[in-house]
Amino acid sequence: MTLKNLFALSLVLMAIQAFAQGPVISAKDFAAEYKSNKNLVVIDVNAPEVYAKQHVQGAINLFFRELYQPNAVEGKLRPVNEMAEILGKKGISNTAKIVVYENESNKHNNRVWWILKSLGAKDVWTLHVDAKAFTTAQIAMNSVPATAKPATFTVTESSYKSLTMEEVKNLPKGTLLLDGREKEEFEGVDAAKKSKGHIPGAVWMNYREVLTPTGAFKTKDEIIAAAAKYGATPEKPIVVYCNSGVKASTLLVGLKEIAGFQNVQYYGGSYADWSSNPANPIVK
Repeated sequence: MTLKNLFALSLVLMAIQAFAQGPVISAKDFAAEYKSNKNLVVIDVNAPEVYAKQHVQGAINLFFRELYQPNAVEGKLRPVNEMAEILGKKGISNTAKIVVYENESNKHNNRVWWILKSLGAKDVWTLHVDAKAFTTAQIAMNSVPATAKPATFTVTESSYKSLTMEEVKNLPKGTLLLDGREKEEFEGVDAAKKSKGHIPGAVWMNYREVLTPTGAFKTKDEIIAAAAKYGATPEKPIVVYCNSGVKASTLLVGLKEIAGFQNVQYYGGSYADWSSNPANPIVK
């Protein structure tokens, strides 16, 4: 094999490896991108008071709730044109390379990652905050608020869609409906009384099943093994939901983007949307 062919093969292998990681960027790779790419857009989706204490140097604060409709069903998103306007004012365009993070929990960053993808953002990555990994990668943190020059976020067609309530009511036979909430919510006995139970036919699979004890995503093989315990296999049609689409987005990233499950769909409205219709049955 010639040197030219070896070089071409190495590029292919690198591309395959990058694809296998899905949209999750490690602290080490983020640090390298942060230093080399002056146009990188870093989004901190924490609440403003959390952002004010400490954030990645230069990160823009986009509290995830800014994209929600006020006084509506929990987690219900604003119309796409309103979200695009908010993003543009923050300095976020649909063509920028974007990295989204949240302090440690690895939930709302994935929800915002999905929102951006659903609006047609081309290059979006999700980053898990781990204090040890951040220190090792020497990621600069400070408390200085950052702003960016306003940009244009153009909404474009995307394959990242949310199922509607009606579509969930009429799921094809054999579809596995996974509830990613806490078991108390699934069973309808949670102390907060947010949940009276679950959507009929749903199987409980807590979203943490795709995460390690530190909150980072498990490997492809580990996720496949964890999902198998709940009847979820790579070729099976699957729909994920939770209370308002947050925890389900983490399941979506784990199953579809990392483990490569072929047919995973997302019910973004989730239980909050389902239970907003008194006529919908709920199993306790």
